[in-house]
Amino acid sequence: MWQSLRVDSVDVTFGHRLWWVDAFIGDVARGNPAVVVLLEHPLPDDEMQQIASELGVSETAFVRRVGDQWSLRWFTPTVEVDLCGHATLATVHVLLNELDAPGSEFYFATRAGVLSGRRLADGVLGIDLPRAYLEPLDGSVLGGALGDVVEAYRAGSALLAVVEDYDALCALSVDPVSLFVVPSSVVIVACAGGPDVDVSLRVFAPRLGIGEDHVTGSAMCAVAPWWMQTAGSPTVSARQVSARGGLMYARLFENNVEVAGATRTFLVGEVR
Repeated sequence: MWQSLRVDSVDVTFGHRLWWVDAFIGDVARGNPAVVVLLEHPLPDDEMQQIASELGVSETAFVRRVGDQWSLRWFTPTVEVDLCGHATLATVHVLLNELDAPGSEFYFATRAGVLSGRRLADGVLGIDLPRAYLEPLDGSVLGGALGDVVEAYRAGSALLAVVEDYDALCALSVDPVSLFVVPSSVVIVACAGGPDVDVSLRVFAPRLGIGEDHVTGSAMCAVAPWWMQTAGSPTVSARQVSARGGLMYARLFENNVEVAGATRTFLVGEVR
């Protein structure tokens, strides 16, 4: 069986296998699906994009062993992206739980730099993502697309908007087309509080082909610094309020954010 095979070297000879993994699951949260494709050799960009389009999940991760690291790239159904948290967590899950890859710490060469991942306590996995630094913005930059906004920030390549409370967050009815006027490809909407968590959030990325994302690990790169600024705590629990729902946990460090969550394999297959 595939699950019993081990990866001990760069010479992966058993084909382009794939795993559908739900990342950031918990209680009733179903998490965000990502497909992880293990490459035996490099594929042209257009072929990876075509595979991601066929699979149709928000992110497909392509991982390949290169020396003592792993090459990792992420594609939505329409474009390649610079950073994806839930697909990175899904990749760590595959290496640990499906391939039983050697080592306790994994390093990934990506468009966002070298990222790392590991197993934490109680079956939770953790990944290190680059911290975003918040630059205050006038709420008018949103053009009213999110209604009343308490605060707004530029957060790296994303935009973070803060609404009054959990009810306001859940009540948002966002026309994805209206977000094309916002000068960011990823729009994070957050508030303090929510069911059994410190922060609740929603994420919209229509420019990347994703109207509303299910669970967005990279959003914690902005949410964790905002929570430190707001509550003075370097740790934060977060619930993404989406159709599937997700639970995330984060610790803020000087240059990175460790984002943690639970995962499960939904199915396995092979790219033919």
